[in-house]
Amino acid sequence: MRKLLSGATLMALMAGAPVFGADLAVAPAGVPAPPPQFSWTGCYVGGHVGGVLSEDSTTNAVGASVDRSSAGFVGGGQIGCDYQFASGWVAGAEGRAAWTSLDNHRGGSVRNLITGLVIPSQFSMSNDFLASATARLGHSFADRWLVFLRGGGAWTHEKIDDAFTLVSGTPVDPSASTTRTGWTVGAGLDWAFAPHWSATVEYNYYDFGTKGALLVDTTNAVAVNFAGVKDTIHAVTAGVNYHF
Repeated sequence: MRKLLSGATLMALMAGAPVFGADLAVAPAGVPAPPPQFSWTGCYVGGHVGGVLSEDSTTNAVGASVDRSSAGFVGGGQIGCDYQFASGWVAGAEGRAAWTSLDNHRGGSVRNLITGLVIPSQFSMSNDFLASATARLGHSFADRWLVFLRGGGAWTHEKIDDAFTLVSGTPVDPSASTTRTGWTVGAGLDWAFAPHWSATVEYNYYDFGTKGALLVDTTNAVAVNFAGVKDTIHAVTAGVNYHF
C-alpha cells in the first residue's frame, strides 16, 4: 500500500511541475543546424597570376630624361597568417614571390663624353622577379568576405643593357644586373568560398626609387653611365589560398 501511495504521489508531483523551454532544447527533426561563422584566424598558402605594368624613366649623364612603360605577366605564390579580433577586424602578414615578364625595349643614344660623338643605341630593361613582405589590415563582412589594405617592403631583380656599335664597327652591349629594394602598398578583397579555401583579387603598387646605374661591357672595355634609373610597377592579380 505504501508503495502504491508513493508512486501516486510522484506522478501527481510530475503532473503539476511546470515545463520550461530550456528543458526541451532539441532542434526540430529534419532542420539542419546553422553553419558556424567563418573565422579568418590562421595561416594559409596559395598562388596568384595577373598582369603588371611598369612605368620607368632613365636620366643619362648629361641630364636628358626618357620615360617609358611596358606591360607583362606575373605569376607566383604567397604565404601568410591572419588574426581576427574585435567585431570582424583582421590583422596579418604575408610574403609574396613571383616571376614577371616585364621587358622594356626602345631606341636610344649614347654620347662619348670626350669627343661629343652621339651613337644610336638599343636600350632594354627587364624585371624577372618581384617579391614583398607586407602587413595587412582588413574587415570581414557578410561572414565570408574580407576587404583589406596592405603595405611593406618590396624587392625586384632588374637587368639593364644598352647595345650599340662603335665607330670602328665593333658591337658592344654594356649591361648591369641588380636586386633593388623599395616599398609597396595595395588593397584587395578575399572571399572564403569553402571551409579551407578562399579566392582573392588585389591591386599593388611597387616603387623602387631612382638610382644611378653603370653599365659595363668588360670584353670591349666600354661603359655607359646613367645618372638615374626610376623603376615603378603596378600589379593586378587574382589568386587562391588554402587555409590550415
